[in-house]
Amino acid sequence: MSSCFIGKNEAYVKKISQELINNMGSPIPFIREIGTHILLGDGKLLRPLLFILSCKLLNYEKEHIYSLCTVFEYIHVASLLHDDVLDNAETRRNKPSVNNKWGDHVAILEGDFLYSRAIAIALSARSFRFLERIAIATNNMVEGQLMEIAHTNDLELTRQEYMEIIEKKTAALLSAACGCAAVLSDAEGEAEKALSDFGYYLGVAFQLIDDVLDYTSSEDIFGKPVGKDLREGKVTLPLIYALQEMGPRDKGRIKRLLGDRETFDSEYREIIKKVVQTNAISHTKEEAFFYIKKAHDALSRFDSSPAKTALTELGNYIVHRDR
Repeated sequence: MSSCFIGKNEAYVKKISQELINNMGSPIPFIREIGTHILLGDGKLLRPLLFILSCKLLNYEKEHIYSLCTVFEYIHVASLLHDDVLDNAETRRNKPSVNNKWGDHVAILEGDFLYSRAIAIALSARSFRFLERIAIATNNMVEGQLMEIAHTNDLELTRQEYMEIIEKKTAALLSAACGCAAVLSDAEGEAEKALSDFGYYLGVAFQLIDDVLDYTSSEDIFGKPVGKDLREGKVTLPLIYALQEMGPRDKGRIKRLLGDRETFDSEYREIIKKVVQTNAISHTKEEAFFYIKKAHDALSRFDSSPAKTALTELGNYIVHRDR
């Protein structure tokens, strides 16, 4: 997260980070070692921070919000642990992935532990609606992941189909993090919808910028290999837009390369170069800005406050970040 944004919210970030470790609830050193490895470091803590700021926006100041905010990061990190096993990822957050350091079995089990721990903590909210929202979001995340797998190397994937994938895989949990703050504070339905919409639009924009960075950033900055999605056969919006500008020859070559396990790094770099040379990156960024505008509009019903300012700035950070 940008140093400027972190500076303004440093107290929240520090408290969230400490709670993530304190709240793991296991006396087993190995579980805590793995959890500390993946939970702390270069993670953005976007989801728990959204929950805290949304609670503040609604003037809900009870201390247990810091315990409950860990639910959203535990679920997110659990999904990353499972994703890294599926993708044979070697790095995550600028360090070795858990599956790389301890093996696939450990990564899967740690992910299962964090999922179950998240539910145990969510129970302390004593709210059926809170639990329901988390369950629906988690179910959507799994559906999104399975949809993505089903479309591996699918150059016929449409924009509409891709948007459905990221709405489920990414936007659903951010929407729940914001909406659950309204549930917890007993805010009226319009406030819950507005915050849920804000998180949803923010999530879509976040993923679109992630898609762009996979083609334009560097590994040192991004924290994972550039072109990682492409190498895993994931067709994202920049490639969808680029293919619309390409002729049959280039499309055919990309299709052959994506379907060939022996494809070399130089050939992936060639695809990345071709995508960057089209208007695909600018078109994807334009969509991200469109969704951030919709996110900001969703906050318009709330009075001005430091929390509203922080949420607005968070949206601006998302579309201007380099990692």
